[in-house]
Amino acid sequence: MKEIVRTTLIKVDLPFEAAKNTVIAWTEACNAVSCRAFENGKLSNAIKLQQLCYETAKSFGLSSQVAVSCIRQVASKYAAARTAKKTLSKPVYFRPCAVVLQGGKRGRDFSFTQQGLSVWTVNGRIKSLVYHGAPKLQAYVANWRLGDGRLFVRKGKVFLSVSFKHEAETISKPNDAVVGVDRGIKVLATVTDGQRQLFFGGGHTHHVRHRYAKTRASLQKKKARTGSRSTRRVLKRLSGRERRFMRNINHVMSRHLVDFARDTGNPTIAVEDLGGIRNGRRLRKQQRTDLNRWAFYELEQFIRYKADTFGMEVIGVDPKHTSQGCSRCGHTEKANRHQRRFLCKACGYELHADLNASRNIRLRGVLARQVLDEDGVLSITPEARPVDPGSKPGEGTGKPLALASGH
Repeated sequence: MKEIVRTTLIKVDLPFEAAKNTVIAWTEACNAVSCRAFENGKLSNAIKLQQLCYETAKSFGLSSQVAVSCIRQVASKYAAARTAKKTLSKPVYFRPCAVVLQGGKRGRDFSFTQQGLSVWTVNGRIKSLVYHGAPKLQAYVANWRLGDGRLFVRKGKVFLSVSFKHEAETISKPNDAVVGVDRGIKVLATVTDGQRQLFFGGGHTHHVRHRYAKTRASLQKKKARTGSRSTRRVLKRLSGRERRFMRNINHVMSRHLVDFARDTGNPTIAVEDLGGIRNGRRLRKQQRTDLNRWAFYELEQFIRYKADTFGMEVIGVDPKHTSQGCSRCGHTEKANRHQRRFLCKACGYELHADLNASRNIRLRGVLARQVLDEDGVLSITPEARPVDPGSKPGEGTGKPLALASGH
């Protein structure tokens, strides 16, 4: 069994002043506790800090449970600084931030009831609140365990970020049950299970993001020249709109991708390990812009948490030469690929370049599963294993003919 955690954002019809006073009291309490922790040797032990600062936190109007959460929050900041080997010359300072509230079975600081949402504030517990959330919120409330929450205010509105927990069964599957996912900028994602394939084109997305960038650049130029209030208002209104657009695109893609994998029989999903891809690259200005705005990591996170819901595993494989290696014979050469066309110089195999890359990723995922099964260690660069000489190249049973090691 595997514990799955989902976090969802809820807009709450909580009196703004009550929420604002709660955030202010929490922030002031955090800063007061932080000063005491700094004075006592940058104390990061939550139990010792609680013994030292419990009454201090309570003096700001916090309830017992919220005061304890405040102390733990401060302790975690000093523990993180110690882990990162940071030298603190002054106490950690908290700007107005989200208030940590405990839910759980008892609904200590907030809970969902038949009458609505009940939330603790420094003005007292407010019950029967109307709330607005994602369509799946009621399913979470009914079937998942309530975790903790974060209460915060933004642009005159009150929000509660709530976590829910659920136990999911891990599904056992054969080593060759792998779906390969190739992520890109022009074609956002290409998915294959060895027999079927699915493309997510990026033409519309690229057009919309280019339009946002052009509008933003024009407004910022005008703002620098005139400093007009109307320009600032427009920029504020557009703030975050492109980010939300891309986030929605990634949500939709990840859902379709996971549904595609489920139709295959809940296999392992193999993605490229793209950590550090932005480092040490000499690119033209437009290429740098496209690469820096590429939300590949967000898409991977969405795939992972949606796959977790169905007990599917997501593994990372070595991305080296996935677009240059032939998925049929394994021959690797830069000249094999020309834009979206892949033509192997050795065997003459021809297909869409992104589909070829996704097949290579899938085969590396198959080999990674074999290494895990045989050696007990998951490798992103598995070595080839012997295969049935009668099998066809590049198809379903994990043939290592497709450049398994990435060299």
